[in-house]
Amino acid sequence: MEKWYFYKAKDRQGADVSGTVTGSNRREAAQVLQAQNLIVLEIREKKKWDELFNKEFNIRVRSVTGSDFSRFCRQFHIMLNAGIPILTCLELIGGETPNPGFSRDIFGVRQRIQSGENLSQAMVAFPKSFPSLFIFMVEAGETSGHLNEILLKMAEHYDTEEKNRRQLQQTLFYPMVLSMVFVLVLIFLITMVLPTFADMFTVMNAELPGPTRFLMGLSHSLSVRWPIILLSLMGLAGGFAFFCEIDTVAKLRDRLKIRIPLVGVLNHKVCLARMATILGMFLESGIDLLVALSRLEGVADNRYIKTELSQLRNKVTNGVSLSQGMAESDVFPRLFCQLVATGEASGSLPEVLDTLNRIYADEVRSRIQLLHTSLEPLILLVFGGLVLFILAAIMLPVFDIYSAYSSM
Repeated sequence: MEKWYFYKAKDRQGADVSGTVTGSNRREAAQVLQAQNLIVLEIREKKKWDELFNKEFNIRVRSVTGSDFSRFCRQFHIMLNAGIPILTCLELIGGETPNPGFSRDIFGVRQRIQSGENLSQAMVAFPKSFPSLFIFMVEAGETSGHLNEILLKMAEHYDTEEKNRRQLQQTLFYPMVLSMVFVLVLIFLITMVLPTFADMFTVMNAELPGPTRFLMGLSHSLSVRWPIILLSLMGLAGGFAFFCEIDTVAKLRDRLKIRIPLVGVLNHKVCLARMATILGMFLESGIDLLVALSRLEGVADNRYIKTELSQLRNKVTNGVSLSQGMAESDVFPRLFCQLVATGEASGSLPEVLDTLNRIYADEVRSRIQLLHTSLEPLILLVFGGLVLFILAAIMLPVFDIYSAYSSM
């Protein structure tokens, strides 16, 4: 069984070198380093706690973002285009990458290539940094001899996804802050203001309307039984999360993700743009259609769409055209199917898929803008209504008491 070892060494020029190496034991790991013309100074086995506490080698400060990946692909493309060898490219990029965890994994890929693996095989060992989509594309680039072009396309792909993610974050930031403020106001009214009036109503033996009695009961429960309520909510959330992981329920949940108004429509457009660009890149790289569909299914993160893609692949295997198979699924709109049919007839399917990607990318940007203009009034309406309901429930008995005293 192979183990991971940390090492410190010097190369033939006397420069310090450090990183990780695999081997069945320390001697074998040292032999691997010596075969690379390194003078081993220190070598020790990687322990489980190193994942958390070893700052020199293993701290992953943050996950790999789309901008990290876009920068990696673009730098790799430029260096390969300039004729720089892959090992030198990885060494230079790894040394300049600001994300420590990503940098460590880039050097790990370099080391595995030195041990005889190709680029895509080496990346498989680092799934936290290199997603399956990227590995599939690199493998296709290695097979077709167009790795340089693939890296540029992947850089553009991750650029687009990162821009959409940031735009969506900016769109949701203010509504989320507004929602938090309203929630805090509601909690303050129910737990602090309402009990004060409740004591007054009790002393005066006032007859309370239904909404006021409901809120007083809720306020009392939150004040007295909040630990039980909190634990119950946590238990319900955990049970619901477990229930949603059941395959049938997960498919239904993911289908709702692309069907619910506003957010679901946006999510559906994002999925369509992503499927168009990924399938187009696969086909343009020379990958067979059935293999491309299989890999597209593998990188889909929506279980309902994954199931539909599996059925689509089976139909294409049985002789149905791609456009016809798509038309029989409710995932793909009519425009998508019609343009795919045009691409099949003209032999320009990759170009048509690229056009579809641009169409739906534009729609995604429009939908994000629509979400931005729709969420704020909706939040104001919902939470404003709740605040008014609470204030009305508090003030109605006050007016009744005032009227009763005025008529005496």
